[in-house]
Amino acid sequence: MLSRDRLIRTAALLAVTALLAVACNTAAANKNSGLANTEWLLSIMDGSPIASGTNVTIGFGLAQASGFSGCNQYSAGYQTDGSRGLNFGAVAGTRMACEQAVMAFETKYYASLAQVARYALAGGNLTMLDRVNNVLLTFAPAAPATLEGPWIATMVNNGQGAVSSVPAGVTGAMSFFANGTIEGFGGCNNFSGSYTVRGDTVAIGPLMSTMMACPDPAGSFENQFLAALQNSTKWSVSAGTLDLRDDNGAQQVAAQTAIK
Repeated sequence: MLSRDRLIRTAALLAVTALLAVACNTAAANKNSGLANTEWLLSIMDGSPIASGTNVTIGFGLAQASGFSGCNQYSAGYQTDGSRGLNFGAVAGTRMACEQAVMAFETKYYASLAQVARYALAGGNLTMLDRVNNVLLTFAPAAPATLEGPWIATMVNNGQGAVSSVPAGVTGAMSFFANGTIEGFGGCNNFSGSYTVRGDTVAIGPLMSTMMACPDPAGSFENQFLAALQNSTKWSVSAGTLDLRDDNGAQQVAAQTAIK
């Protein structure tokens, strides 16, 4: 007769095994869905074209979807069923505050994702529908991922083992040019330098900046921002978001594309 502890361990093992089987089946279905490893830009919501300058994106991994919803970065698990069925899990996002109209749009977008039950890929577009086939969201293909272009920093490593949001009222921005140069604004001063890319690796710097003195938080943020850029050795772009990390995998800078 099995002891109580052994019964508990056996039950726990069976539960974990079942969860792993579900996860594997979900990943396999998603891999064959036509959605995995694709990036999209929202063009129509509830039958209305998206206003110019609204940059709402979604990118699909094997189990997670993520993107930018107009104000915040977000992610959600997703599941397909092999017959164009599509469901999203609960949305998790950053908690930046934006203008009221932008926040209302973002809330409506999240509500639309929660109603999605089916999807269609046709004419180069991705359409998401509810259970009775009403069109909720239409996406166009996003531009191919590239490091080149202008970026607005959203998160920066503070040099103390943590990544922090850009302080309110402070802007950090950079542009990577095809000729191997980088230019930007650190929150107080303009800066420039060089960079090289090989595959998914990057080397940035040395960076030089003007010498204007600024009070905190701009002054301290700028020091952290420039150091984080020069500590970065890996880059990736997903759904309009740039992720820079060091050799140990620690995030150094997160940035949102400035192209609207």
